[in-house]
Amino acid sequence: MAAKGKRFYYYFYGWLLLLLLVVDQLAKALIRGLPAGERLAVIPGFLWLSHVRNTGSSFGLFQGWNAILIWVSILFLGLLLYYHDSFRTKAEKIFLTLLFMGVLGNLVDRVFLGSVTDIFDLGWFPVFNVADSCLTIGVIGLILYELFWKKERAVRKGAGQ
Repeated sequence: MAAKGKRFYYYFYGWLLLLLLVVDQLAKALIRGLPAGERLAVIPGFLWLSHVRNTGSSFGLFQGWNAILIWVSILFLGLLLYYHDSFRTKAEKIFLTLLFMGVLGNLVDRVFLGSVTDIFDLGWFPVFNVADSCLTIGVIGLILYELFWKKERAVRKGAGQ
């Protein structure tokens, strides 16, 4: 890819990361206007907005391990930056950007607030936020890409497309 085209994609992924980070932090700031534990029905019986402070990781695991989770997040972000060139396709880079943003969005909360602010409450699933959604989509997307799309592209390439 030409340098100019490569630069465009770096800007695109950078702006995508920044946009999602702003949306994540803005949503968290807005919900922090409610008392902790408060729950507002958006779609009664299906979706609530809840102000939950999480000092652990996903699904409420590792409660109180905030300092360790900060270092794990920093290490993970470093690994993603180190290996980012091994993600070559646009799909892989979008999933990588989502993964990076998810870790970064929650890291910002951990460092500045001492806990992660969670927002979206389905009633039957742990409360989550925009960063958690990006993390989940990034991980699932990369797994599906590795399992299905990457092999399919290799087969098509080998068959002369």
